Amino acid sequence: MPSVYQPEPSSPSDNQEGKTIPALDRPMGKHKRNAIIVILVTNAILISLLEFFVFIPLPIPGIKLGLANIITLLAIASLSFRHVVSIVVIRCLVVAVLTRGILTLAFSLTGGIISALLMAVMYKKFSNLFSIKGISIAGALVHNSAQITVAAFILGEVVIFYYLPILLVSAVITGYITGSIGERVIYEMEKKGVLANR
Repeated sequence: MPSVYQPEPSSPSDNQEGKTIPALDRPMGKHKRNAIIVILVTNAILISLLEFFVFIPLPIPGIKLGLANIITLLAIASLSFRHVVSIVVIRCLVVAVLTRGILTLAFSLTGGIISALLMAVMYKKFSNLFSIKGISIAGALVHNSAQITVAAFILGEVVIFYYLPILLVSAVITGYITGSIGERVIYEMEKKGVLANR
């Protein structure tokens, strides 16, 4: 899989080796961190609600683009594990209450937390091996797999796993789309100094 997104630096001071300067290498004040958390949580909730209420025609029923994953990627690029998980938990809880109800929380929360933790580890520990697109795809694959596993367990229907191949294919496509957007946004925000270390 290709390495992390590496556009040409805009000036020699950006990076002498032509590599993206990780946001994690720069310090962040408490107020800035809190502001970023509030902004990311708010946007994650709004995007999830829009995706739920606004019909987007897709060829496969039940498939979503998962645009809130872009916000998770931004959180991973600038915040600690616990802050990333907190954002995911708050988003899942609020969206569940406002849409399908609290009973669906197990599905979204399991997939959201597991995929976020995987993407965080890949970004923070193995960013030299995986691009943002690759990290996003991996997160989408794990997210869909976790959700269908929880569904099969709760409903007691193993036959649900027959739908897994379709979900995995869709995860690659949607993960690539959200990863491409997230990759560009992360680079631009890092370049402007918006993202920084926790």
